[in-house]
Amino acid sequence: MKIFFTLFLVIISDFVSGQITTQKLFDLNDQLFKKHPENYQIAIQEFNKLTVDSMDERTKSLFYQLQSTYHSFIGNYDSSRFYWDQQYVHALKNDEIKYDSQFYKQHDFVDARKFILKKAKNEKVVMINEAHNIPYHRTFTAQLLNGFRELGFKYLAIEDLADQNINTTRTVTDTTGYYSHEPLFAEMIREALRQNFVLINYEANNTNSNRMRDSLQAVNLAKLLKTDPDAKLLVYAGYDHIHENTRTSWKKMAQFFKEMTNIDPLTISQTRHIERYYSQFETDEFLTVNKFVSFSFSKPVVALKDCTAWHDDFVDISLFYPRYLTPNSRPEYLSDNNLTKSVQLDTHGQKGLFVQAYYADEKQGHRIPADQLFIKNTKEFLYLRPGNYILEFKNTNDQIVNTKRVSVRK
Repeated sequence: MKIFFTLFLVIISDFVSGQITTQKLFDLNDQLFKKHPENYQIAIQEFNKLTVDSMDERTKSLFYQLQSTYHSFIGNYDSSRFYWDQQYVHALKNDEIKYDSQFYKQHDFVDARKFILKKAKNEKVVMINEAHNIPYHRTFTAQLLNGFRELGFKYLAIEDLADQNINTTRTVTDTTGYYSHEPLFAEMIREALRQNFVLINYEANNTNSNRMRDSLQAVNLAKLLKTDPDAKLLVYAGYDHIHENTRTSWKKMAQFFKEMTNIDPLTISQTRHIERYYSQFETDEFLTVNKFVSFSFSKPVVALKDCTAWHDDFVDISLFYPRYLTPNSRPEYLSDNNLTKSVQLDTHGQKGLFVQAYYADEKQGHRIPADQLFIKNTKEFLYLRPGNYILEFKNTNDQIVNTKRVSVRK
């Protein structure tokens, strides 16, 4: 889902007392987005005041998507999953969880990062997708960037990118994009800049249909390759925009692109075989892989049969993710990567405070944190790249109660 913002502001009391529509939700989202760019708590507080029962089904779906997105921004990953699945809870069944033992027996499971980089070696265009409420898709993609750069990929086209000057400023701010307010998305962009990718904004705004949007996205990507015919291009998109075919009249970006350029992109899906709040919504393949794969399964894998990657419809490779979330602890993928170091917080019993780690050289008021967390335990860790940071400790009213400078060494 792409967020398109409107031009006028609304007051929260209007939402609480009156009929809530999708337009009102977009307006409220726009107001919060502009007024509190560094406040990662107030949006959730304000959305919690809304009465879901006063919404029609379309508005409810948008409400749940927005809640899921903001909870992912703030690091409440289990709540993010909960709100996302509320869109589909009417279809929830009490069916017995099923495993496909034949699927497990017929495939080998290999490290996704190594396999993708090997497959991409002779490709001109690679497209990888994300779910907009799943931050670890960005962590995995960030870990691929150095390898793609070594393979000669020069351009990284990002669906969410709105800043036309980012290749000059080389700074991620509140105007870079919408989903890039989420710290791991911002870190993925920063890593791309460190790897000297040229970042490309290929989004098609102000379109009246999904099909039109996808076609214009493809046009923008095709124009880039016409300008630089020898270029190798990595595209980062949402959901099924990378699908090379469709069962409906909604023709997807990758399908348009393929027809326009005669280039068959390598398409990689991250979005289907992932952990859900309700296990009934998880795919049989995901359930099977997480039950039977015997080696330490802490990173995404690809299923191979006769050296060929298993995949869902309309893509070339489908990834399988492990279960990352455990109660009262931060997800393992934050620490299990080659980019960050763990920094133990001196919490001093400050349970309940919200900590945000900002790069020390960024301008206050427009920053995107490198990491953040709610202090829940006496021993907490931030995961940060080498560099200098300012830690801000905030209460639920977003008031700064303490600050601290830290340096992370290589």
